[in-house]
Amino acid sequence: METLMFTRKDMANLLLSLYGTSAKPPLHIIQEIWRTRHLREMEQGKSMSAFISMNLSTVFERIIKSDVNAAFSIHDIVSLGSQIEYTHFSVTSVQNWVKRDFKDFIGLAKEGKKYSLQQVALFFIIEDLRSTLDYESIRKLFEIVFGGNGLNRKAMIEPLEFYAAYADLFEDLDDRYKNLFIERGDTINKWDHLINEVSKEYVASKDELSVDQKAALQNAIHISMISVHTSSFHSLARRYVNGMVFLRNI
Repeated sequence: METLMFTRKDMANLLLSLYGTSAKPPLHIIQEIWRTRHLREMEQGKSMSAFISMNLSTVFERIIKSDVNAAFSIHDIVSLGSQIEYTHFSVTSVQNWVKRDFKDFIGLAKEGKKYSLQQVALFFIIEDLRSTLDYESIRKLFEIVFGGNGLNRKAMIEPLEFYAAYADLFEDLDDRYKNLFIERGDTINKWDHLINEVSKEYVASKDELSVDQKAALQNAIHISMISVHTSSFHSLARRYVNGMVFLRNI
């Protein structure tokens, strides 16, 4: 059975739709993602067989029928997160974040042990950042960007907006990144420069923030984009290792 995988931009668009800040309903978002993955089958008139062969988890079935401002259990969050590219969610990890590691930032669940879309975005951000940062560094970043941890500080940006921002910027940067391999030179420094430029362009529109806040937000987005890129290579390395082990005695 095929699993429908989401890019971070796909997932951010879905969460924004559920939050009520997108003109497209959740069903349309999921349909568009599915169509882009199955253009060949649709052209050949095999769209029904392609859909039937897809493993659509119960949380997505509920999303298709749901209204805005949905809430999710920990198992729902893990199910959603596991269908984002390059992620490795587990129920145990998420429970530890709630109970210990990030409890001051995530906060309490609603009635019925459900978490809001802003809290869901925090889970996804933590998963991305932990590929490059230790938990103490993530907590410090959260204190600066989101406030919390006992601080009477207004957040620079809401978690869902932050997640959508770096997810969108990361994908928009992809075409520019591909061109780096055509040119000679220090690819890593060029990549870092491009990330810095798009992060700077994004925060320039945040007129409500001070110069210091813009600099902090720019750095936070920069770090998040590097973390996603690192996760993609970690995932690729694991696939090669698994392939070597699996095929060794065949």
